[in-house]
Amino acid sequence: MSEQLISGEGAPRFRRNTSTSAFGASRREGHDASAFYARFRAPEISTDESLADPIAVNAIRNRIFVGDSRKMDEIPDNSVALVVTSPPYFAGKAYEEALGEGHIPADYVEYLEMLTAVLGECHRVLEPGGRMVVNVANLGRRPFRSLACDVTTILQDELGLLLRGEVVWLKQRGSSGSCAWGSFKSATNPVLRDTTERLIIASKGRFDRAVNPAKRVKRGL
Repeated sequence: MSEQLISGEGAPRFRRNTSTSAFGASRREGHDASAFYARFRAPEISTDESLADPIAVNAIRNRIFVGDSRKMDEIPDNSVALVVTSPPYFAGKAYEEALGEGHIPADYVEYLEMLTAVLGECHRVLEPGGRMVVNVANLGRRPFRSLACDVTTILQDELGLLLRGEVVWLKQRGSSGSCAWGSFKSATNPVLRDTTERLIIASKGRFDRAVNPAKRVKRGL
């Protein structure tokens, strides 16, 4: 086990690096988390560094395409560094009627199939090491449905993306003024108000971006 020199008042002292103390807490630069990660199946890290042809990429640079995101034929494979998407939440909003063949998906399973197709196409155009950010809100109260969990399953288990983390967007001040707190003065069946959204962040195949900046410049990327 290695040691770190700690500066401060008096004589220098050493603190041993740890493998069990305060994992995930700040100011633990010397923490060895290998024992923690050993309990999980190790992800498969790709060494793929194939990027789209610069000529093809430059041909679509700074252009806006209007169409179905399940079929983005204009965009080459492995050509996008960052995908940010906020799909419809299956909440019955008016704009959702434009989905599919002019209708809202009939049920939640159909909705998830649509999301899988969209995110799968985003995965195709994403370059190795490129990032994807998916903004979603959870659904319902009785019963509650974690759309964030279902999207995470699609990204990790079905598309093989590497999860990097989740950002919680607290929207309490800007959310609806509804006061759904359960039974007034008799909370026999209280309702939990979810005033948050999630930004699920993942990367394709590897945690670092394929091809370093110097090589990208030489390739005209």
